[in-house]
Amino acid sequence: NDIEGTSFQFFEITAEEPELRNQLSFFVVFLIMIFSLRIMTTSHLKTLSGEHVLNLHNLNDVNLIKEVFLAYLNAALLEPVLALGNEDTSSVKSLANIFELLSLCWWIWLVSDAFDFNDVMVQYKFHYEFREEIEDDPRKFSFMRLRDRQKESQLERQSFFGSLKRDVALWFMLGSIASAWLPGAVTHRDVLHAYVVVMIWAVMHHYLRRATCWGINYFYTFLFPSTALLPMEYCFPLMDTADVVEDPGFVVTYRQFVLERTGVELIIET
Repeated sequence: NDIEGTSFQFFEITAEEPELRNQLSFFVVFLIMIFSLRIMTTSHLKTLSGEHVLNLHNLNDVNLIKEVFLAYLNAALLEPVLALGNEDTSSVKSLANIFELLSLCWWIWLVSDAFDFNDVMVQYKFHYEFREEIEDDPRKFSFMRLRDRQKESQLERQSFFGSLKRDVALWFMLGSIASAWLPGAVTHRDVLHAYVVVMIWAVMHHYLRRATCWGINYFYTFLFPSTALLPMEYCFPLMDTADVVEDPGFVVTYRQFVLERTGVELIIET
């Protein structure tokens, strides 16, 4: 009860700050505007089909930028944690630090998930390499339950139309920066990490477009990060020539797998 009372009092005091209330109102309006834009442009996001070039040299540059991005995000986590432990920090600053900490964790999850292709390779192995053997001897593999391949492909293609929980990570940063330009309790110093994250994302986004572009224009893929990042988990297995790419036959089969799952026919350039 004491904890609940303290939490309620904390947010009550914060909400009564007139300048912060103005900034929060602008922040909410900004997010609503971006969300409305996403709804209006959904038809433009549903353009994943046909041939699309994958440049492996530029994909390697993306991988290097990803490492820099994650290194910064991990280092930045320490600052809001230490600030929250400072007893002299005001309620407004504490709230800003909490949101900053959550947003940095959000971006770590977003970037890590985009470049982790283990789930894709699991689908490839079980639905392409092992499926025929499993279906030929159902009694031997009675413990395995493979879902319908067509239904799985349909669900996967829908995710490439844009993922709200991923896109909001960037919108939050942009909204924080825009709010800091208004007079109020939250200053540009408080959203410094938001500036850096957006700048690094701008660089990464440019190299993502150079590596591969799945039929969506520059503005959309920048504002909706999921549309630029989600294809990476299908592209990065082709970079792992030590463990994944064994021979040209794998590349042929894997391209067919990607085509069935996403509707995209990769043209590999190296």
